[in-house]
Amino acid sequence: MNFGHQLLNRLLFTTALLMCGHFAHAQFTIMPSSYITIREGSTLRIGTDLYINSNATASGYLVDRTVDGDVVIAGDITVERYMSANYWHNTSSPVSTANSSVYPGTELVFYYDETLIINDWMFGWVMYSGALSVMKGYDVYFDQNPVTVLYTATGTQTINTGSFNSPVTISYWDNGEVDPHRGWNLLGNPYPSPVDWQVSSGWDKSDINDAKYIWDGPNDNYTIWIGGGSPIGINGGTRYIPSNQGFWVQAVQNGSVQVTNSSRIGETPATPDYYKNKTIGYPVLDLMAHANGLTDECMIRFLDGASEAFDLNYDATKLFSQGNEVPQIATMSENINLAINSLPELKDELMVPLSFQCKKAGYYTIGLTDVTNLDAFVKVYLKDELEQKTIDLSANLSYRFYHDPMNRKNRFKIYFNPSEDVINNIGPEDYFSVFANRGGISILKNTNKLLTGRIWVYNTLGQPVYSTELSSNSEMLLKLMLASGYYYVSIITPQQISNHKIFISN
Repeated sequence: MNFGHQLLNRLLFTTALLMCGHFAHAQFTIMPSSYITIREGSTLRIGTDLYINSNATASGYLVDRTVDGDVVIAGDITVERYMSANYWHNTSSPVSTANSSVYPGTELVFYYDETLIINDWMFGWVMYSGALSVMKGYDVYFDQNPVTVLYTATGTQTINTGSFNSPVTISYWDNGEVDPHRGWNLLGNPYPSPVDWQVSSGWDKSDINDAKYIWDGPNDNYTIWIGGGSPIGINGGTRYIPSNQGFWVQAVQNGSVQVTNSSRIGETPATPDYYKNKTIGYPVLDLMAHANGLTDECMIRFLDGASEAFDLNYDATKLFSQGNEVPQIATMSENINLAINSLPELKDELMVPLSFQCKKAGYYTIGLTDVTNLDAFVKVYLKDELEQKTIDLSANLSYRFYHDPMNRKNRFKIYFNPSEDVINNIGPEDYFSVFANRGGISILKNTNKLLTGRIWVYNTLGQPVYSTELSSNSEMLLKLMLASGYYYVSIITPQQISNHKIFISN
């Protein structure tokens, strides 16, 4: 049995403490920022009441890591959970006997039923009053004052410990709802202690994508952590789930998620900054959008074993905030918005579509974060197709732009080592300039691409009057003996058909 830091001077004793299987009566109060861990092979017996306290900055934890639940509490149990006002809280009960009445002063208690989405995934929300199911997540709102929720139970083994399962569903109604909106399930950490998402022996996640999403009320966004073979987090996401915290997962088939005591921990020493300071052993581009005092992050990374399509346990679907002032960015893959997009290879001229949206008009910034890990020879450009600007993010690090909610979402593209055409905003429609020249026709090639094709010249009746192969020269002069008037020049290449109207004067 291990004590957390500062625990010895924070436990309130009335008699003595049981250690390693030896019984003693004690009055237990585990204060915020303190914890007690009972390892497998140890037992803890409390002959009176147990209090686990919480305040605005921290909570106390009871970490039962035994297989058989070798923790016996003879008295009443009270587990506190501090909840601030004016935020939605995704939460879960740490005791088996709690009711929605534990949330005082509010009727805004909801759960999410993915099978009800019909043609709009927002229809999955159900207002609820009644018993709180173990390992089920609930969404709760307090609109005036912060509240310390008291989860209480009486009797032996009513604090959650051991193995728990929660069902997950993915519904396939023929209703036009898009696939990224399917399969979302709000689960909950059932324990009065944090759990580690990366402990393989503590979870069965075979029916879900190995990514978890935790709602961050103050920042009006979701933190994200993806496991799999190369775990990483964005928006402040870490591998840990706080005590009795609700979290979102996306099912890939109907089934369940299981968690056991071996996932439970007392300390969560790794902060988001810790992960940002770790050396990443593969190429990563990490982007962040800023505005209105809020941020959103998305990531493109290059991993062996990944593909161009959605990869289970490598990619994380974007779960959008509903906040009006939150900038939201995501990359696109086969019409799926991704928060974390894993690709197989970083190659020259690779283009990845980038979506941006926000419900508030104003100036916004998209830029690189310190997580970005690319070789010096890799240059990254952001193309704003609305403004027809191409920005070297490798040199400038960020781009500031004006956004209107009516702008199309897919206005941006990310390029890795793009061609000169991309940098100079030259598309296939701009490959050629055509104009009359002393009774003939001059054709300028504006691109460095090696193009093949054919040139046709038509009169106003649509009759061809001249034809020749397209040369690789940067300029072609067609010396024609044509009467004065309008003509149409059509340049046909495998990439584009370019049509031009000119007037020849002799």
